Amino acid sequence: MRSGHSAPAARRFVRDTARSWGISSRMADDLETIAGELVANALERSDSGTITVTCAHTAGTVTISVIDEGHGPVPVAALGTPPDPEQEHGRGLLITDALADRWGTRETGSGQVVWAEIVTG
Repeated sequence: MRSGHSAPAARRFVRDTARSWGISSRMADDLETIAGELVANALERSDSGTITVTCAHTAGTVTISVIDEGHGPVPVAALGTPPDPEQEHGRGLLITDALADRWGTRETGSGQVVWAEIVTG
């Protein structure tokens, strides 16, 4: 994904997947929002030619992962300080932190994964 339509496409993919799994509408909304924020962050901070979104559902959780070709730490400094109200960016990880039960990052051999998990049961 590399166009301006990437975040909306990710949100649709996650919503459709959550619905196919029978996830509640409220939880699907949260998952959709998280996916859009994580993809927007990946588009903004990485030079990736490809961004991949995956969904995993287990008996007790749903996990959204966004994989890009970037390297280095995800900017998490903003978690302690809310962005200025006039600022257009900087809320994605705050939103993810508020909606997800857990989230984190990890390096891969070819990039980085940012994931978020919501407990379903």
